[in-house]
Amino acid sequence: MTQKRFLRTKFFTALVVSVVVIASVFWLPRPLTDPIRKSILLVAFPFEKAFSVAAFETADTFRFFSSIGNLKNENERLEKERLRLSAENARLIDIGKENEELRSELGLLPREQYELKAASVIGRDAGGLGNWLSIDQGALQGIVSGMPVIVDAGILVGRVSDVSASSSRVMLLSNPESIVNGSETGTEASGIVKGEHGLGLLFDMVLQTDVLKEGDSVVTSGLGGVFPKGLLIGTIQEPRFSEDRLFQQASLVSPIEIDRLRYVFVITNTRMP
Repeated sequence: MTQKRFLRTKFFTALVVSVVVIASVFWLPRPLTDPIRKSILLVAFPFEKAFSVAAFETADTFRFFSSIGNLKNENERLEKERLRLSAENARLIDIGKENEELRSELGLLPREQYELKAASVIGRDAGGLGNWLSIDQGALQGIVSGMPVIVDAGILVGRVSDVSASSSRVMLLSNPESIVNGSETGTEASGIVKGEHGLGLLFDMVLQTDVLKEGDSVVTSGLGGVFPKGLLIGTIQEPRFSEDRLFQQASLVSPIEIDRLRYVFVITNTRMP
């Protein structure tokens, strides 16, 4: 019953007519079907145009989203390249700065008096007490324990204490185990310079008959043969008597900032001036 009702509907009738008309257009001679073709094209034109516009818009949409993906990938590539160039530029600036600093320090060093080996600082006292630092020169470069370490125009930093194949540890003057014979440049008062657990330097064991002047410099005296004579140690501050009042002593202020050191120079010759 349902099939019979469908066959009697107007939709079915229109469908049959459409099929017959379309078949006629394709099978009948062209002169006879031209009016029908034109009518069909006229009716179909608005739909064809709408479908064409929709197809172009769909294609444009796909191209748009595809271009977004390409732009995203390009932006990511450019950002990576920018970061790489920034890092490279920073590295080159740092190298240029290092070379400039090294040239400046080399120009101030007493090279006519000592044989010097330049070294870069590669490590520091992990406890932050300023007791030692590590350098990138060792036994393979001719470094041995006990060699003095200086900066600038002959300012004493300390001495080599431990040596490995390609690196060394430098005991700083502020190390409590460091002892250096020193003398005041103005009055020639002599004593020993000791480290105060990374807190500073103490000029101690100065005779009561000697004169200590605040602001005068203390240099190595050359006694003991460990350090050459005349290396700057520091400037006198707060001259006073020792607690037992048997000697005089004073705090010393070093002209260098250990935390900012990037290069040092090891005196490798044993000949003292």
